[in-house]
Amino acid sequence: MTPEANRIEQAKRAAEQARRQFASTAGAVQHRLKPANLMSSAWDGVREKGGEMADGAIETVKGRPIAASGILAGIVLFLAREPLWRLASGFFRQDEEEEAGIIRADLDHHDQEYDLTAPLVKRSKKEGVTV
Repeated sequence: MTPEANRIEQAKRAAEQARRQFASTAGAVQHRLKPANLMSSAWDGVREKGGEMADGAIETVKGRPIAASGILAGIVLFLAREPLWRLASGFFRQDEEEEAGIIRADLDHHDQEYDLTAPLVKRSKKEGVTV
């Protein structure tokens, strides 16, 4: 075999090896870019980061329980502000109304046997309205 033929044969083998390596790399990239694999990888990252955040939060609460309790109480008060305001204003309003002799009719929550609505009056068009 001549040196020229030997170099051509080596170049063919090197090209074949490079093609196989490229095909292997392309297959690995395709496998990594599959939506299911991407989602699984992302979920693992989120789960790991969430665990780290939870651990950090637990350590912070253990280190400062009074501050954590105060923050939690503030959040609860913020979320429950409407019902708490109605409750507090109901206590004061009831006292003021009792002192003034005011009677309130609660149409939303009333006894079904005692109807507080006015009766309906029907008139025909011929009768009309007299003033």
